[in-house]
Amino acid sequence: MKGLLVLGLGLVALAAASRLTLQERVVDLVLEAFHNRSVVQWMYKEQGVEEVTEREYPAGSFVRLRLRLQQTQCPNQPGSRQDCALKRRGRRQICLACVKFDSRSPSKVLDSHMHCRTETQHAVKEMETTRHEEKCRTVQETGEAPYHPGRLAFSRGLPS
Repeated sequence: MKGLLVLGLGLVALAAASRLTLQERVVDLVLEAFHNRSVVQWMYKEQGVEEVTEREYPAGSFVRLRLRLQQTQCPNQPGSRQDCALKRRGRRQICLACVKFDSRSPSKVLDSHMHCRTETQHAVKEMETTRHEEKCRTVQETGEAPYHPGRLAFSRGLPS
């Protein structure tokens, strides 16, 4: 009985670890894309991950999350990812990230969408939010076979 309990706990821990690695990979992708933008002059650090959604599909794993970033005291220079202190009253960013990983090659990204905005932009237009959610849905559906129930059953109709 104890063996089954240990085995079950091991499987749960393994599943949690694999989810954590997907989240970490998405966070790394967001930080890399954010720091590669030419307008970003300072390094930013992860401050928190929120609203995490993970789903398995036949084509691969889909991860959606919100990431909070804060500006550090280090300038953004290529190849310098050192440990930097947070800038007192530094800028804060909120990033939405949606990434779909390939099921055959989990290291391969099938599609992704990332959008960061400053935390002070509270009045983000509803239309802009809807646009980003739609792009996330597109990423989520990447590689999946379209399913249209009843499409063929109703396309011909009854003979007259």
